[in-house]
Amino acid sequence: MRRFWVLLLTLGCAGGAHLASAPAEPVRVQLLAFNDFHGYLEPPPAAARPVDAGVPLGGVAWLSAHVARLRQQEPTVVVAAGDLVGASPLASALAHDEPSIAALDALGLEVSSVGNHEFDEGVEELKRLQHGGCPASGPCPDGPFAGAHFTYLAANVVDRTGATLFPGSIVKQVGGASIGFIGVVLRETPTVVNPSGVTGLTFLDEAETVNALVPKLRAAGVDAVVVLIHQGATAPPGSPPDACRGLTGALVELAQRFHGVDVVVSGHTHQAYVCPDLGGALVTSAGSFGRLLTQITLELDPVQHRVLSRSAVQVHVTHDVPPDPRVEAVVERAVAKAAPLAQRAVGRLTARLSRSGGASGESPLGDVVADAHLAATRDARAVVAFTNPGGLRADLPAGTVTFGDVFTAQPFGNTLVSMTLTGAQILEALEQQWTGSRPRVLQLSAGLRYSWSESAPPGARVVPGSVRIDGRPLDLAGRYRVTVNSFLAAGGDGFEAFTRGTERVGGAADAAALVEYLRPSLGGSPLSPPGGGRIAKVP
Repeated sequence: MRRFWVLLLTLGCAGGAHLASAPAEPVRVQLLAFNDFHGYLEPPPAAARPVDAGVPLGGVAWLSAHVARLRQQEPTVVVAAGDLVGASPLASALAHDEPSIAALDALGLEVSSVGNHEFDEGVEELKRLQHGGCPASGPCPDGPFAGAHFTYLAANVVDRTGATLFPGSIVKQVGGASIGFIGVVLRETPTVVNPSGVTGLTFLDEAETVNALVPKLRAAGVDAVVVLIHQGATAPPGSPPDACRGLTGALVELAQRFHGVDVVVSGHTHQAYVCPDLGGALVTSAGSFGRLLTQITLELDPVQHRVLSRSAVQVHVTHDVPPDPRVEAVVERAVAKAAPLAQRAVGRLTARLSRSGGASGESPLGDVVADAHLAATRDARAVVAFTNPGGLRADLPAGTVTFGDVFTAQPFGNTLVSMTLTGAQILEALEQQWTGSRPRVLQLSAGLRYSWSESAPPGARVVPGSVRIDGRPLDLAGRYRVTVNSFLAAGGDGFEAFTRGTERVGGAADAAALVEYLRPSLGGSPLSPPGGGRIAKVP
């Protein structure tokens, strides 16, 4: 008997030594990633198509079809980097973005970081989209929403107790490998959403948060660490979507600060890029609105817990495959429900109103929206109106303009607020356009004119003496009635000067003001784009 056990132990040790020395088979897995979906259940308009494609792209039913096709190639995790909802077209927004969540569930999304637009309707509404229930702001005719099946991550968003709003990380087992995901959102979120929607929350430094979680995931034995971050970079105009040319922006600095990260899936800037090695990580972004899908291929060593190779390509979400019928059914129900309102004509235009600013930052759409807001608040004695460029989400088309067009252009449901500001406070608000990480040029109503110099330092960009209201120089000690939307009135986008306005009077919804402004053009002459010239940029 003793000889038997000695023999068994000898064979066992020999077998163990042989197994330990055998090379591990690499494991191939893929991540299918997108970002900034923004509730675009249907394909976005032609103006949003990438110039390198020249064909219709997007639509969540086709996005799902491409995901299903690619899933057949490798074991897969479908991930996203935030702004899945918010600033959504009417078909999704009218139902509190529940159709978008349902469509992304059917598509197979598994995990996403939160984005700043997830907070557009406040933290409680975001929790409802994740966990289910009825909206606090309206009826629930179809019963409580079931909530998302995918998991939102928010590692750097903590409440007053220090607890994270959603889990900070999650580990996924796929194809015999283990991948750790960390989700974070830009720490400037409170400055780009309505501050009331994030009351009680603190947004921590993204890199410090990530670097604190990486060792914990490594200790848990993951083979790769992937960061899903709603922050991004900007590529030069004309850069191919799978290139990494001249990238600038906050993400570039953050990537250099990450430690031990293998892949970064990013968003926020609506740009498309693939950087094979930025700060030691593969960094990607898939543009916006579901037009692109990033296919990331990883070869992993599950014994040494390391990445052997990594690569990524951008897949155009073309319509040469049949749309996913399950997702298509979700879209059709949402579109049919919104159709009577969306298709109602509200005005006519002689030419398209673009939201793209020229060299000065002024845009035709911004001019008309500001004029509409001023016209709607003349009874509140307003003499000038401002609106923020980030609140304008799509162009208005030439010809007939529908309510759906207006809502897509102004989807946030802000209301107008008229207030009294001194001339000095108006000047302060203008200077605050250049205090953030990138310029945020306010759009102006017709009575306001000024010049700014790009060579002057922040805080002194407005050319002295150039500000005119109704043709008269701005009186710094004077008092003026000013209209802004409720986002700006609460200090959104860093415009703190507007929070000090006095004698406040609430007004109509911003989109309703634009509808009313366009109404005369239905029965009379179509509205033409303004001539511009309200803002002048000088050397």
